[in-house]
Amino acid sequence: MFVKRPDASLLSLSFGHGPQTLLAMGGWIGSGEVWHELFGYLPYWRCVSFDHRGTGASIHGSAPISIDAMVDDVFAVMDAQGIDRCVLAAESAGAGVALQAVLKAPQRFSGLVLAGASWKRALPGQFDGFIARLRKNFDGELRAFAAACIPEADGADAQRWGYQVLCRATLQSAIELLQCRSALIVEDHLAKIQVPSLLVHGTLDVLAPPQHSQELAKRLADCELHLMPGLGHVPILTAPAAVARLIERRFDGVAIKAAT
Repeated sequence: MFVKRPDASLLSLSFGHGPQTLLAMGGWIGSGEVWHELFGYLPYWRCVSFDHRGTGASIHGSAPISIDAMVDDVFAVMDAQGIDRCVLAAESAGAGVALQAVLKAPQRFSGLVLAGASWKRALPGQFDGFIARLRKNFDGELRAFAAACIPEADGADAQRWGYQVLCRATLQSAIELLQCRSALIVEDHLAKIQVPSLLVHGTLDVLAPPQHSQELAKRLADCELHLMPGLGHVPILTAPAAVARLIERRFDGVAIKAAT
């Protein structure tokens, strides 16, 4: 379905049925599609993805993309899909949006899964060089980014697929999704987040250092961290079965208990 927003139309897909629901979003200009293979390893869950604005098949209007709009989009997708409570999952830069959504309405979430989390507020000028390179050679930078995401020796096919996912975003959306990260506020309020959380992070990640998840794990009240040796930035793509097992182990029964 396409979830209609005042200034956007968001593609959301639902798979399977179960007592628990995993709602998943991608990172920077990665769509919800990056979670789809992992969904196949959660046969007893309902799994829902969405392409956040500026990615995949979703579109947005002329207004610049904002963190507040992306947080509100999470709840719009939940309402459209009939989801009262769920485990919210995000990859890479989607982590900041997911954390901020949980901060805004914790009663809507029974858990949080973050993979390769890039969750901190952007510093002034942090992305200026990258944005300049994107403007000069968008296609070349996307190819380089896909390669950096998946450094695994057997990752050539995943790199090619990841590049194709990234290509569905426009240059303007890519830039706005970087610039809006300066408005993230969640790192100032992490102590307020009490939902059970699971962090997974590849030890070969050069885009979001594992230390970011280590710091986040120390600052969240109820958090489990798994560093995954030999994996890069997208373990949900390169080791989906292993990540799915961690999700099941962490959250089986959590949503059911919360509802009773």
